[in-house]
Amino acid sequence: MKKTLRSVIALALAFMLTFVMGTAMAAFPEKEVTIVVPFKAGGNVDLCCRIIADEMTRILGKQVVVEDREGGGAIIGQTYALGQPADGYTMLALTSSFVTNILSGDTDFGIEDAAAIGQFCFDPEIVVASADSGITNMDEFMAAAKAESLTNSTPGFSTSHHIASLIMTEQFGLTPFSYMHTDGSADQVVQLAGGHAQVGLTTYGGAATLIQEGKIIPLAVCNSERHQALPDVPTMAECGYDFVYGAYRGFAVPAGTPEDVIGILSDALKQAMESEAVIKAFNDSGFPIMYMNAADYQAFLATDYANMEAIYYLLDEE
Repeated sequence: MKKTLRSVIALALAFMLTFVMGTAMAAFPEKEVTIVVPFKAGGNVDLCCRIIADEMTRILGKQVVVEDREGGGAIIGQTYALGQPADGYTMLALTSSFVTNILSGDTDFGIEDAAAIGQFCFDPEIVVASADSGITNMDEFMAAAKAESLTNSTPGFSTSHHIASLIMTEQFGLTPFSYMHTDGSADQVVQLAGGHAQVGLTTYGGAATLIQEGKIIPLAVCNSERHQALPDVPTMAECGYDFVYGAYRGFAVPAGTPEDVIGILSDALKQAMESEAVIKAFNDSGFPIMYMNAADYQAFLATDYANMEAIYYLLDEE
């Protein structure tokens, strides 16, 4: 009789635990979710996140807002986001700068301090020149970059655009650029359009308007295929140069966030990236969609960290 009673109690406790866990899981989110963008408002990452936030608000049933915390080459925003409670209510817009900032040794966090939610975009680098530079194609770019140190505007030290420029310098025997590091892609393209910098590597979204106005000239796309928004701009390979590189963008939360919460956010991101509203907005803005789930994005980050660690000496030499 006692054994039977213990079994009944155990089953009841198991049922109650399952019910409580299920209720907690269903309850998330109970309040506003914040996406921390570690760059200035108006840049590519910020624009992407605002599009996604609107759709995730509809999917999750709670407001998803974007908070820009720029500075320190993204370190300020990254440090803030990863220092928040591991409850899923603060997501970090995680780009390649996360990896390079850790490798710089200037952060209080490591790669193990972020848990991936998923990737939403891979944006190929585009080699561009200011209209005032007199450079109109890749042959002219390469000739000028080998003859002298061109002023290269970036959205920040160790960002993907900066890394791509460093790798190009080594791979093609260019004279090291004179870098003009800014606090985001919005500032980067302004420097180019104003003729304060001669060249740069950027992505289409943030530079689209200035490209259309003719103030910034796209020279080549660093991808295996032409950019859908720039069908007349050749790839690097078509110009005779083997070079593929791009900026990846996704979300992460502080390590230790419950797996069920990560699952909810990852599923919501997937639904958002498959929605007609986000697809249209990304296409209109020139942001290529490339979704990756939480597990795959976590593995991708680990691989990128290992690959970047192997070439990080290029930054040390600058």
